[in-house]
This record gives sequence, structure tokens and C-alpha cells, in this order.
Amino acid sequence: MSLTLQTLDPRHDPEPADWERLRTAAGQCVTWRYDLLRAYAWAAQAPVVLTVLREEGTPVGAVSASLRGVRPRRGVYAAGRDVAGIVDVHAPGNRSQKGWWFTGDPGAERRGELLRGYVRGLRRAIGPGWRGVVWREVSPGEPAQVPGLLKARLPTAPLARLATPSSGIDAWYAGLDRARRDSLKRRARSFSADAGLSIGVGPARDLVTGAEAAALRAENDLKHRARLFPLAPLPLPYLDALVGGDEVIAIAYRDGERLIGLSLILDHPAWPICLSWGALPPEHGGRKHLYFDGYVRMVEWAIGAGKAGLVLGKGQAEVKRSLGADLVASSALAVPF
Repeated sequence: MSLTLQTLDPRHDPEPADWERLRTAAGQCVTWRYDLLRAYAWAAQAPVVLTVLREEGTPVGAVSASLRGVRPRRGVYAAGRDVAGIVDVHAPGNRSQKGWWFTGDPGAERRGELLRGYVRGLRRAIGPGWRGVVWREVSPGEPAQVPGLLKARLPTAPLARLATPSSGIDAWYAGLDRARRDSLKRRARSFSADAGLSIGVGPARDLVTGAEAAALRAENDLKHRARLFPLAPLPLPYLDALVGGDEVIAIAYRDGERLIGLSLILDHPAWPICLSWGALPPEHGGRKHLYFDGYVRMVEWAIGAGKAGLVLGKGQAEVKRSLGADLVASSALAVPF
């Protein structure tokens, strides 16, 4: 069948009429909702191009990429588009997902065909100055599907995935090292008994405001961002839209009325994604070890909600392994046109 590409700049182009139906049918989480794509694109440091792949007019997949020009930009938002650079394929605002996906399960060979069609069509659309593609979050077995003869592979941080036992939290504790298990239980009891601390778990819109979420998210982003090309924290309009919907779960710690710790989880029928964690340091009114207690609350919520597991994301790999997570290898592939 004939493959056509619909290329969109989410800042300016209207949402395709079938986009939300496509997103939900493919099982993609809320970060692919078009209003969130628009908010992300306006705050990005490189122009975002969203591409819908269609066969005979029927959508079969999508790819999100940033057009990173030859002139590096630090501390500024994307304005006009350069005429030369690299296409950076990545999920918007979330390193735990890939920047490309398809409806159904087309199989490895068919995925490769669709991605080759994407590369050919995108190069025609953006011009000859763009010299290659970087594919991020490539899993083992996927490099053969990525189009191109010459591929430079760079290992990246592994993705942590934690399968949750259906029998209850004690079964999760039982699989942990004794020292880790004892410390988690002790801290959970201590925080639960802290009269000045309240712990809320539920829909984010009922527990936090976008401004509160943006402030704590920025606290964490600014602490861990790269020095050479630092990414700006997600802006308030993005967090307002994110926590205002019904697809995000929050674990919120408050000292009185003040929010001192927050985890945001992108809900999913089987494998929710832990999007972010942020907390005030103890010297600014926070509590020690909230980070670890947050995992206890996440696992309790996931088990109670009947989830198969949690995608704990990237970073702190050994800590997450000690909590029972499996580490899935990941890499970035750079492929010249």
C-alpha cells in the first residue's frame, strides 16, 4: 500500500481529526495528547516535527522528532527552523518511551519498511541540509529495524521495569535484599506516623496544581540536567495541562499545606510510567528519604490498581535494581542519510 506522511508543527498546525483516536488505539500515554505536544513544542529548544504515517489515508503510526540545527541553542526557545542539522527522534517530554510507534503489531519487518518510508519522506519534506537521524531509546533487537547501512551505536542509560506481584505488597518486599526491605518498611512506618506529614495518592488533579508540579519538577530537572546543552524544565502551561487531565496519578507529600515531594505517574492499563520525581531538600523544609518511600507508595498503588508493573524510567539504575526492577538495555543510533 502507498505510504504518505502528514508532517505537523504542533505549535501552529491544528490537531488532526483522528489523532486522539489514533493515540488511544495505539495505547500511547497522555504525553502524546496534542495539547501537550503543542505546549512541549512551544517550550522546546529545537523545532518539533510530528509525523503521522498513513496508508491509503488510514493512520498506521507516528514519529516525533526535534530538528537540531548546526548552531547549538542554549537557554532559548525554538524560533525559526535551520536549513541544516540532525533529526533527533525522541518521545516528547519523556525518556521512558520511544519517539516512534505503530498501531497494532506490524512485526519487525513491517516496522522497518514503515521507518524507511518515514526517513525518505521526511528528508524530502525538510530539505537536503539535514544529514542524518539519531534514534533514541533503541531496545535490543531493534537496530535491524532502523533504516540505514551505516549506524553508530552509543549505549545509553538502561530502562528500569518493575513487575508487580498480584498477591500484595508483602510479596514485593519478600523479593528484596533484607537490608533494603527493612529500611523501606521502617521509613514507611515513620512517615505514616508523622503527624505533620500528609501523603496523598490518587488523580493528580485532586492533589496538586500545575504550578506546584512545575516548581518541584524544575527543582529536580535543574539538579540533574546536562552542563553542555542543558534542557529547560517543562513549563507551567505543560504541567497545567498534564495534571489537569484524568490520565496522571500523583503521590504528593505535604507538610501542612506545603508540597514537599511529588511523583507523577502516567497511567496505563498495564504498565504505567513514572514520569518524574521532585522534592524539597531537607535544608529547605523537606524530609530525608522521601525518594525511597515514594517507591513504596507507587508499588502499593500499582498492586491495588491491578497493574502488571511499573516503568520506573531511567537514571539511578542500581537503586531501582535493588528495588526489584529489571534493567532493559538501551542505546542511541546515529544514521547518516
